[in-house]
Amino acid sequence: MKIVSFEIRSFRNHSHSKAEFDEGLNVLAGNNGEGKTNFLEGIFLFASGKSFRGQKDREMVKFGEDAAYLKLVFCDRYSTHTLEAELYKNKKRRLLKDGNEIKKLSEYLGLFRAVIFTPDHLKIVKSSPENRRKLMDMAICQTFPRFVACLSEYNHTLQQKNNLLKAGVTKLSLPMLEVYNEKLASLSALITLNRFNYITKLSERANEYLLEMTEGKEKIEISYQTQYGKDFTREKLYTSCISLFERKKEDELCKRVSLYGCHHDDFDILLNGKDAKIFASQGQQRSVVLALKLAEGELAKQYTGEDGVFLFDDVLSELDFKRREYVTRKLKGRQFIISCCDYDNSAGKIFTVSGGNVYVCPSE
Repeated sequence: MKIVSFEIRSFRNHSHSKAEFDEGLNVLAGNNGEGKTNFLEGIFLFASGKSFRGQKDREMVKFGEDAAYLKLVFCDRYSTHTLEAELYKNKKRRLLKDGNEIKKLSEYLGLFRAVIFTPDHLKIVKSSPENRRKLMDMAICQTFPRFVACLSEYNHTLQQKNNLLKAGVTKLSLPMLEVYNEKLASLSALITLNRFNYITKLSERANEYLLEMTEGKEKIEISYQTQYGKDFTREKLYTSCISLFERKKEDELCKRVSLYGCHHDDFDILLNGKDAKIFASQGQQRSVVLALKLAEGELAKQYTGEDGVFLFDDVLSELDFKRREYVTRKLKGRQFIISCCDYDNSAGKIFTVSGGNVYVCPSE
């Protein structure tokens, strides 16, 4: 999978920018605050359906404008496709594939796939469970687009349950609480099973990368954590979750908020058998996350049959020479786009980003 061109209008600080990319390395160079991250954010929007920064559509529209427009032309192993997105400040976005409007996000995801790596990801080992779940869910949604519909339904039902708990459950509304719990248990079982299966494969592949990167000195193991058991079959997860809801019902009624379910799941990373949150140095954290990101791309290829595009947002400067060389070697033959403040004129196709504009640097 390769990006042919990408164009944005009235997106973040960009009035109108367009770039045509080479098949290998592409570099977005420029000072901080000029729009490099915004450009990558726009590309990744087509892979995940949302910003990796977590912003709403209206926050991505350029100040003073009512709408933003994004267009991505890419080719897969079969043909060339065009994806378009129109983001608005005051109404629902509009998505198009090859000129035809798509109503459901689940039908849009998986068409274009990318792996994003930002400086924030370097902290993922020791950051909050919410950030680790976000990293995991974004990767799964690209490979299995129907997963996003499951997550959306879960979050909607969870909000309904929380609204009910906050208002105070009465004898008349108690049956509705049971309905929500049954639905959440069913969805939790499905979401947790998908996450567990993905994490299991991610752990195996990331460990291979880390062993290679550290010449056999370091190995990782990722362990999925839930509140409702270690038997990762859908039936058992459902039964355990329903049982947990029933046992902890009084806790939730008292605190008036949902305390249990897959929105509290997490995964632990063991580095040489020890908890990486506690024992991993800063350098080891970077190696672990780099291995995870390379493994994410490898799994996407394994599941879909072709490579995604790698997007590295000002992260190579955070890595030492050995890790940078490893990344470059491992991504050889794949398309990857990096942003940085300075660059080597001999490396790939170079673009300068300045004041929300993108210019191609002439080759020497």
